[in-house]
Amino acid sequence: MRVGLALFAVGVLFIVINVIPFFFGVTDRPLWLNLACLLAPAGLVTAVVSTWRSGRAAARQAARDLAE
Repeated sequence: MRVGLALFAVGVLFIVINVIPFFFGVTDRPLWLNLACLLAPAGLVTAVVSTWRSGRAAARQAARDLAE
């Protein structure tokens, strides 16, 4: 989950860096900057999946504890 949150934070930072030049009339930005913005959704998906997996593991453990 921490990796997902870090990726999301870095992606949001790149999104902000990518939007700022529009205020100064610059519309041609490098490709790597546009691709780096994809870290935000990748981080969000990573965080959601890891949270879902840890929740499922906790539920399985709780079910095992109740069965004993």
